[in-house]
Amino acid sequence: MNRKGFTLIELLAVIVIMAIVLVIAIPSSIDGYKKSKLKAEEVFVKRLSEQVDSYTSLNSDELSFNTNIGTKIKPDTDRREVTVYQDIITVQNLIEEKLIKNSDYINPNNKNEECNVNAEIEVYKDSDFVYCHKIKALSLGCLTDDYIENVESEKNDDISDGNPYVVDTCVWE
Repeated sequence: MNRKGFTLIELLAVIVIMAIVLVIAIPSSIDGYKKSKLKAEEVFVKRLSEQVDSYTSLNSDELSFNTNIGTKIKPDTDRREVTVYQDIITVQNLIEEKLIKNSDYINPNNKNEECNVNAEIEVYKDSDFVYCHKIKALSLGCLTDDYIENVESEKNDDISDGNPYVVDTCVWE
């Protein structure tokens, strides 16, 4: 017998197998795509945090730290208290210091939203001259809702104003 094609059952079997593979592959591909976008946003925030550290190191003498926010407990073995002072800088300060370029201050996951160059960054100094900083999510103006929700769920803090810190390098109790 000389067959030149496939039977209808053979074709249907191949189509069913391909459909099963697609049902498994497409959701995991979409999930991987979403995770990569959130990771890109996380890297953007981490780079901004590193630039704030650089700015603080370079300009610690010029920062005023006039606001005394009280005493905090250091989480080391002796658990002693330190006095903490606060100053506010903006992303514009980082741009003026040439630590970042205005063109680099773009969230790769949200290129449609322009980031706020006047976003306030809280910089703290304790009486041991240890510096740290905090950046609120909504002040940047270009973070996606998915990323902000991810930050909220990771921190598990009671965030009453709905504006969690996306960067919090302070370790006081």
